[in-house]
Amino acid sequence: MITNTRSSRRLDGRRLLKAGAVVLVLLYGMYVTTGYVWLHYVLKNDHVSFSEVALFRLREVRRGMAVEQFAAGKSAWDAGKYQAAYLAFISGVRNDPDNVAGRLTAASFLGAAGAVNLEINLLEDGLRRIPDDQKLIEQTFTLLTTTGRDRRALDLLHKEYASKLSGPNGALLRTSEILATLNTDGAAAAEVLLEKHPDLKNRPESAPVVARVMWETRDRLAAIELLAAYVQSHPAVFASYAQLADWQATVGRADDAVQTAQRACAQFREDFAPRDLLIQMLAASQTFESQACQNAVESYLRDFGGRSEALAMLASLAGRQGWVTLVRTLYAVAASRQPNLAVLALSYSDALARVSQLSDAQRVLTEVEAQTDDANAAFLRLLRQRQVEVAAARGDHDGAREYARRLAAALRSDPDGMETLRRRFVQEKIPEAVAELATASSAVKAVASK
Repeated sequence: MITNTRSSRRLDGRRLLKAGAVVLVLLYGMYVTTGYVWLHYVLKNDHVSFSEVALFRLREVRRGMAVEQFAAGKSAWDAGKYQAAYLAFISGVRNDPDNVAGRLTAASFLGAAGAVNLEINLLEDGLRRIPDDQKLIEQTFTLLTTTGRDRRALDLLHKEYASKLSGPNGALLRTSEILATLNTDGAAAAEVLLEKHPDLKNRPESAPVVARVMWETRDRLAAIELLAAYVQSHPAVFASYAQLADWQATVGRADDAVQTAQRACAQFREDFAPRDLLIQMLAASQTFESQACQNAVESYLRDFGGRSEALAMLASLAGRQGWVTLVRTLYAVAASRQPNLAVLALSYSDALARVSQLSDAQRVLTEVEAQTDDANAAFLRLLRQRQVEVAAARGDHDGAREYARRLAAALRSDPDGMETLRRRFVQEKIPEAVAELATASSAVKAVASK
């Protein structure tokens, strides 16, 4: 009797185990199938395979998701859907933080959206994860040295990257060090540093920075020759065309500057920046009213008038040059195609200030301020900077001081940007603004040190 009872219990236990196993298999199958269907058909992710889901290869699954998210971010960016692009790019970086190409694209998007601090943080986080990636190094230090964050670049180089200055990326890092030194401590200090590393003078990739040092130390013709040779051997770098044309125009080689701009247009046929450069050089070579310059403007509007960023770039040039009529034309063109005209309005104020119509410039800035959201820190910086400069030009010292105080408030989370503008106001001889930004910068540093 006892034997039969034990046998019965064993049989029941086996049945329970089998039933449990069947349930687990069914649950596993449901989980895998549901997960795959969700990823493949709902999220439209073709980069995740059934076997990766079935084998719980979470890293591969996340990488596959990231591929789709980076692609979705780029599509949303191209369509002007910035919020969707931001969410897709950030999700992609979180799912695959070691994807350098995806991270660089995400960083470029943040820069285009005006979120420079987020762009820098994203790049620096990438450097901490993958410190020897050349493209990541180049984009990070290029950004730091072109946005006034040269001290930050030097801190990185002399601390986290000190041991790598003699490594395989040493020449690249040394070149960035020289450029950051040039921007912060001047040409003499940069020249001393360059003499310590003479091999950089023969490194083709370092030529733009070496030429900058030569230009700043008054060896200008040699600088032009070196940069011209670099443009010849590296035709895909547009920034060098723009720098070369500017230098050529500065030393009186206006025709050479026009030819450089024309070469850039031929090299970058689908880009509007070279065409903007050509208009600038034609105006410098002849006049803005010349037929050649007017033809270039008409061609530009015909080819790129439907792109808001192209209109903004040409308006910025017109503002710096004082071409009031052109800015008005661009404003009228944009008014029928885009809802936000604030950036063009800033260029309009620049043009008015350039031709000394200061009261009109102030009126435009006041109207822009009334329509500006205080949460838009990037735009507030541009607005406040112009308000300071226009107030100072009008002799309104109290106004310049007050606008500088508001500018400092807009920059309280960006001490590097604050220092960049402080140096700008030193050059422009606006002591009220210099004092306000210096005080605000000291306060920010004091809080940070606690």
